[in-house]
Parts: sequence; C-alpha cells; structure tokens
Amino acid sequence: MTHSEVRAGYHEIAVHYPADSPEPNTDMFIGRFQRDRKYHLLGHRPLGRSDLFSAESESNQDLGVVELPNGKTRLSDLQRGETFTIHSVERKPYIVKYDRRK
Repeated sequence: MTHSEVRAGYHEIAVHYPADSPEPNTDMFIGRFQRDRKYHLLGHRPLGRSDLFSAESESNQDLGVVELPNGKTRLSDLQRGETFTIHSVERKPYIVKYDRRK
C-alpha cells in the first residue's frame, strides 16, 4: 500500500547509488506528499529485484525528502546523468544519479 500522504501515485526510477557507481543499481520509489508538496523517498530496492521486494512493499515509507537540482520542479524534468539529493531521516544527506524511469 502506498504511503497515505501520496495521492497521485509514485515514480519508480533507476539510479546510481552511490552517484559515482558505474551502472544503475537501485530502484527508488518517490512520491509527492500532500502536506508539504515535496517529493519524498518512499522506498528502494536492488535494481530489478521485484522478486524480493514488491513495489507495493517499497512505496509505503517516508525515508526522506528529495531535493531536485536547481531549476527542476518535477521529477519528470530529470535527465539521465543528473544528480539529486536525498535528505534522509536516518542519516546524512546523500547524492544519487538519475538513470531512467521504470
């Protein structure tokens, strides 16, 4: 079940984490929360491992706020190779590199 703050669905994207990783290696689930209109990381899993973690099981958390690059207002504005920051609730902010929508 998707996080209760997300009303319009979520994005499933492939990213490089850490950002300097040579290949995309992580699926991230990101949705916009109603209360603050910001994108939040709802969950993540190893790239393509839906056999271990379903999208439903990985889209119901709040793991931090997503900070898009300057000039970007929507997740769909990202281009392959651009980096963005996750302001995690559990640790220091970290940077990932966008690869593609899933």
